[in-house]
Amino acid sequence: MLLYVTAVVLGTVALVWGADRFVDGAAALAQRLGVSPIIIGLTVVSFGTSLPELLVSVSATVMGHPDVAVGNVVGSNIANIGLILGAASLFRPLMVHGSLVHREYPLLIGVSVLAWLMARNGTFSRFEGLLLVAGLALFVAWMTVTAKQGAPEVLLKEASRAGGVFEEGPSSAKLVFSLLAGLIGLTAGSRFLVWGGVALARTFGVSELVIGLTLVALGTSLPELATSVAGAIKKQDDIAVGNVVGSNLFNTLAILGIPSLIRPLQVSAEAFHRDFPVMLFATLVLWPVCRSWRGRQGRVNRLEGGALVAGYLVYVGILLKP
Repeated sequence: MLLYVTAVVLGTVALVWGADRFVDGAAALAQRLGVSPIIIGLTVVSFGTSLPELLVSVSATVMGHPDVAVGNVVGSNIANIGLILGAASLFRPLMVHGSLVHREYPLLIGVSVLAWLMARNGTFSRFEGLLLVAGLALFVAWMTVTAKQGAPEVLLKEASRAGGVFEEGPSSAKLVFSLLAGLIGLTAGSRFLVWGGVALARTFGVSELVIGLTLVALGTSLPELATSVAGAIKKQDDIAVGNVVGSNLFNTLAILGIPSLIRPLQVSAEAFHRDFPVMLFATLVLWPVCRSWRGRQGRVNRLEGGALVAGYLVYVGILLKP
């Protein structure tokens, strides 16, 4: 028991540390190659917080635990909205940029519905995985074009932050070390977390799907939690809210798509009928919360944030109920 818990804790720590090192190294490499800060922000920084989910789902797929892979994605999306966005708004009400509500958010709804429809037959096939990954490529290309024409504030702030990661410029040795150390941390951490999580599930008689939806999803969502809470505290509302929307888009398109290319990803009937609808409901709930109404600025206030957190806790309680 102690060994399994230790594996989960060490795996989570390694994932968070590895993601931070890898993102820093990749941002520095992009700068050295003369890549635009906006492109760095759209790719390395915006998607960097979702690297733990990606590595865990790929590891779970390779190790033959599809319920952990699917549960990790669905559980992370639910946690991002219910727990992370809700917790961030408890620190300070979050203003929501209009472009985010009218452009990126409807896209998130469409992608979530598409993933649910793909899961109806119980499998994400390689072809469906290819469609999801192609959708991610189109999304990045679209964001790149719109950013150059007049980027939404969230992208400009993310890009600015990415561009300032290594203003003095690291040595080649430090850059290589950062990339390699981050990759090793991500790989080892994902393996430990999946192995420890599956072992705990068997010990307590809990399904691998529930472990993926709760323990694994929470562990891999720590970077998003840190980013959104920091954005709220520093009054960077667009980063706090945009991080959740962007991360959920990446989770659905890439972290369901890429493992499906490796091996068709099985979806249990329980996940399709219970957890996918919860993910869709959580996504749709943000629409009336974030949009402007009769002159009211779109925002997530403390009362709404508290309701999101409470809803998430009720969901987890249902999952863990004997």
